Amino acid sequence: MKTEIWHELGERHAPSNRAVRRIGAAVLVLCLLVIMAPQRGGAQPFPPQGDDTTPSMGVFRIIVDPLFRPLLGPTGPPTPFAGYPGFHSSDGRLTSPMLIDSSTTIGRSNPHPRLTPFPQPLGAGSWDVVNGYSDYPAIPFTWFAAPLNTDEVLTEIKSFVLVTVGSSTGQEECTNPLVPMAPPNYPMVKAGTFAGVAPRSLGIVQEDGPPGPPDFPARSFFDIFVEVNLPPLPGTESSVAFPATGAILTNGQPLIVTNLNLTSFPPEVTYIHGGNTNAVQLMFKFDNPPYWAAGDLFGTLVLAGHGTFTNDCSQEAALTAAVLGTTNAPMPGMPTEWLRTTTLAPSPGSAYNSLMTDTNPPSSSDTLMFGFPAGGALYARNFSVSNLLNLIMPPPYFGTNYYDPSNVVVIFEVSLDQMNWDPAHGTGSMKVMMSNASAAGDTTTTFITQIQSLDLTVPGTQFGNITMQQDPSNPSMGRHTIRSDPRGYRVSSFFDVFVDLSTDGGDTWIPANRSIRMEASAPPAAPGKLFLSKNAGGSGATLEWLGPFTLQSSLVVTGGFSDVSGSTGGPLLNSWPVTPSPNRQFFRLRQ
Repeated sequence: MKTEIWHELGERHAPSNRAVRRIGAAVLVLCLLVIMAPQRGGAQPFPPQGDDTTPSMGVFRIIVDPLFRPLLGPTGPPTPFAGYPGFHSSDGRLTSPMLIDSSTTIGRSNPHPRLTPFPQPLGAGSWDVVNGYSDYPAIPFTWFAAPLNTDEVLTEIKSFVLVTVGSSTGQEECTNPLVPMAPPNYPMVKAGTFAGVAPRSLGIVQEDGPPGPPDFPARSFFDIFVEVNLPPLPGTESSVAFPATGAILTNGQPLIVTNLNLTSFPPEVTYIHGGNTNAVQLMFKFDNPPYWAAGDLFGTLVLAGHGTFTNDCSQEAALTAAVLGTTNAPMPGMPTEWLRTTTLAPSPGSAYNSLMTDTNPPSSSDTLMFGFPAGGALYARNFSVSNLLNLIMPPPYFGTNYYDPSNVVVIFEVSLDQMNWDPAHGTGSMKVMMSNASAAGDTTTTFITQIQSLDLTVPGTQFGNITMQQDPSNPSMGRHTIRSDPRGYRVSSFFDVFVDLSTDGGDTWIPANRSIRMEASAPPAAPGKLFLSKNAGGSGATLEWLGPFTLQSSLVVTGGFSDVSGSTGGPLLNSWPVTPSPNRQFFRLRQ
């Protein structure tokens, strides 16, 4: 049925301090990762100004904001379809299908020893000009701090348009289980001014060695701006809410991608996201009343890969493994900044969750294995740690603080064969250290966190009583960030947790085969925009909004708001009549 639905759609200059300061906020969530074909060898100098054209392929993952998740659910019930392909309602993940471009084009400047003289033309025929290093939204520190006389080339993505796999790409179908099926030839991601996307996607390539030739190997980065187009899908609420031309998403901050071992032009290497920051936000580009307004946050781009590699599905497995991981060991995404009303840590009401399984394909899980010495193993997945009480204020600049909830609750699933899973529930204690690692003046406050102790008792499983502890040999480190937002605070938080398991009351401990990423859960949806439309015939008007919120009214904008009786809505579109009045009225939404 999923294939049929997709088929139906298929038919229908000196470097500025400002630039450096922005690095932390800009370095990608994207994990924009470019995997390329076999590398051409050679100790050679950088070539002169020109263009490079190469095929490419890509895939991405978005964590959708809770407000807009219902738009990706199925219509119904009853429904013949589990929801938008690639969307997991269990944790808001939206994974794209495999995407291919036959002619990704990148322009180069002439090579120059740093500092490059400006202005500097780019590409064959000089189709663009870089006027200075300040043209770059962000320059990663390695490039910014490069020694004088280091040879470098300025670059810019001229165009790429990634489309779903189909006959126009020379491929009929990519079938990796980690990505959903898609209608053929749908343009889903594009970048570059020649593809109609602004701002420009600029980069720099620098020799990675002593000044002077040979220039390779080299290091490279791009500040990338994209447009993502999500199509309306029959069988889902998107068919009603999305414009016929798709929901267009853009990023206001650049996605910074880097590679430290470029050996040729065109670049035939793997570009990986450039650092340790939060996921890049994707906003709606255009108004679409009554569902959203331009600039509303749809979600965050946590994983993505774009490889100038080949437009061949035979490379699909390599790309998906590098970007998404495997079916039971996913690649950790960049953490999402959730909207919170306080800076208390942990965020009130939050839990820390691993990646969750879901009934809607593509199927994957984050599964730990505890191998028994005599053979066999116990597997565990779908972890959630909650009841995080004794909240603390984050420590000040250079300070450290601790929180130690004494009765945390853990829920997960266990199995001996990874086919039959049973629920497990336990309680215990935890102690976390939180240290302020921010630089003076940072707009985002960053804290290094560590789980110093974790002791959990899980009684009554089919395998008997289980105890779990923080692994003494491998620290469970994490990161917590806070920045101001007009509606409160944007907070991200995660741990990479190493645990041991015991089935004999702690006499013998079995370490897990790896760590597991635990990230702070999403808060409930926050109210979005209110839309007012005049009724046909000119009598009265109607207020409309998305989500399960209560309408409030007041005669003064400064306060005194009270609930409008009976106005609490459901998860999708809601409306309320407004009758003419001699007095002004003001309306808002509350959770």
